[in-house]
Parts: sequence; structure tokens; C-alpha cells
Amino acid sequence: MQRPIEYENLIKTQALEAVAATPGAIAGFLANAEDYKSGAHMLDASMKMQVFTLAYEGYFQLVQAVLEFYGVRAKDAGRNLVIQRVSSSPGLDANEFSFITTAHKRRNGMSYSTPFPPVTRAEAATMRDILSKYLPAARALTQTH
Repeated sequence: MQRPIEYENLIKTQALEAVAATPGAIAGFLANAEDYKSGAHMLDASMKMQVFTLAYEGYFQLVQAVLEFYGVRAKDAGRNLVIQRVSSSPGLDANEFSFITTAHKRRNGMSYSTPFPPVTRAEAATMRDILSKYLPAARALTQTH
């Protein structure tokens, strides 16, 4: 498997590090993503923060699966860069990419220092829908079914 040049460049800048694949990790990450997705779909829509959080965590599992597929891990880059790098791979459109970036800031940038900001039903549904839409794309990319 050849990594896309963007990943190679991030290795050169030491934002990512090349690692040996962990057997079963991709399937495990994608199974976790599927579980988070199922949980987000089972919750009542009125539980906006919970739906949003489950879907966000599921999306991050998808990100981890793609990183594992390419044999890289975040080093100095942190979660934000890897989410942005992976999110550009499966074909998110500009609105989805912007939403994921904002979701990450909301989940990680704010929740460590302030209460989790309010989430609307539309935001929760969008996060859940992005996970649902791109989980099959991650399975196809990683050839994990």
C-alpha cells in the first residue's frame, strides 16, 4: 500500500509518524465506529448532545482506521490535523469538512475548559449523518467489510 503524498509530507515534518500496522486494528476501529453510529441512531432526537457526541466519537474511530490503513499515527500534529487530513480523503464536501472542523473544536477545544456548548437537533443529525455516510467509504478504502 502506498500512502498519499500528503501523509508522506506530514511524516517528513514530524506531524505524523510511520508505524507498523497492528493486526486487527482497522476492523476494531470500524466496528467501534459502527457501534457509535448504532447508538446515535437509537437515541431519541431530543438527546442532542448525546447523539452528537456518539457520532463524533464514531467519526474519530473512522479517522483512526484510515490512519492505521496508511500506517501512520499522530505525533506532534494532534487530533485536529489528523481529523482534517483524513476528512479530505473520503470526499467530504466543503460544508461537511467545515462542520467536522467545527465539531472537533466544540468537542475538544471547548469541552476541556468549559461546559459542552449547546447542540441543536440539526447539528446532532448532521454529525450522525456524516458518520453514516462516510463509514462505508472508510470500509471501502481500507477494504474492511
